[in-house]
Amino acid sequence: MSIFNRKRKDKSLDEINAFTSETIPLHLEVQLAQSLGITRNHMEDAIYALNIKNQLPKSHATLGIFMVADGMGGHMYGDIASSVAIQSTAARLQKNLVGPLHDGQTEFSDEAIATILEDALQTAHHAVLENVKGGGTTLTVAIVLNKKLHFAHVGDSRLYITSATKPLKALTLDHSLVQRLVELGQISQADANDHPQRNVLFRALGQNEGFKADIGHMEITEPCTLLLCSDGLWGLVNKESLSKRINDGGSYEKMVNSLIEMANDAGGTDNISAILVKIS
Repeated sequence: MSIFNRKRKDKSLDEINAFTSETIPLHLEVQLAQSLGITRNHMEDAIYALNIKNQLPKSHATLGIFMVADGMGGHMYGDIASSVAIQSTAARLQKNLVGPLHDGQTEFSDEAIATILEDALQTAHHAVLENVKGGGTTLTVAIVLNKKLHFAHVGDSRLYITSATKPLKALTLDHSLVQRLVELGQISQADANDHPQRNVLFRALGQNEGFKADIGHMEITEPCTLLLCSDGLWGLVNKESLSKRINDGGSYEKMVNSLIEMANDAGGTDNISAILVKIS
């Protein structure tokens, strides 16, 4: 899948060729931010970022692993569940992806990455079931490897992508009751935004039934920005406002902090977590 199918108007052909050159590795800039929000007194979100660049004599690789987990509200030990999910997933990715990369392997098929992600999320799911009785969590994982983006997702945290030619687009689909009602045509998207059960999930790590991760991938064909966030951000700040702030530019540190401020200014009714990844 690729969402970059228009000819760029603001980049020269030389710049595009430089980005797509096999001899020039990607550059990743990462900024993270969190807030308790205005009304919460403890943090149930967990975030993770790992950025690795290998430049060996005969090969090179750029790897970024980014994760957001949101302990499910209304469940016991949501903060522990999100931490267990992140730690377990990171451990499996360390073993099956980072380790081989450090050993010199730079090529992974799309099928191999999908298998690695499925294994990691299944392992995290069982870890939550075994160690956090009654707990649950969302989990959204993005892997950037050699100009490809791979992702896995359960729950209603989100992964977005945007570029100079494309507005912010969600790559994940919420596993929520209201989203399912929207898909079935029983309510409108506008109704979903204010629905009293908009935070009820039908799929999450730690649920005994119905666990299955969504897996996807796409090629990265031009400079772009990724946003991973919990519903404490996207639930209070609409997509248009998020897109405008990101594409207005400025330092990524100020940008990610301003996204958190926007959610707090809108009420801060939940924990807020955001990861911004600049790919150039």
